Amino acid sequence: MENKHIVLGKNQEPVYSRIATHPGEVLKDEVEARRLIKSEVAKQLEILPGHLSELFKGKRNVSPALALKLQKLLGIPAETWLSIQNRYDLTQLHLKESIFTK
Repeated sequence: MENKHIVLGKNQEPVYSRIATHPGEVLKDEVEARRLIKSEVAKQLEILPGHLSELFKGKRNVSPALALKLQKLLGIPAETWLSIQNRYDLTQLHLKESIFTK
């Protein structure tokens, strides 16, 4: 199966985007688009409102348990949230590696 998200550069090496979207940004956009009350969202996710704010800012990550709660609350599959988190984490590692190896 071909991965269409990977761009190949010189010598057919993968090129990683310097832009990575944290799942908290996606969640914030979703909450705002649905006009949900943030304190109620935090309550339904069983997290503190401050933790929700930190998630929005990319200071907290989406765990598998939180991904399941997001699925229940928003109807967006847990796998989607985990995929966004994994892509973000991997991009950050690639960027860190490229900074320290050059």
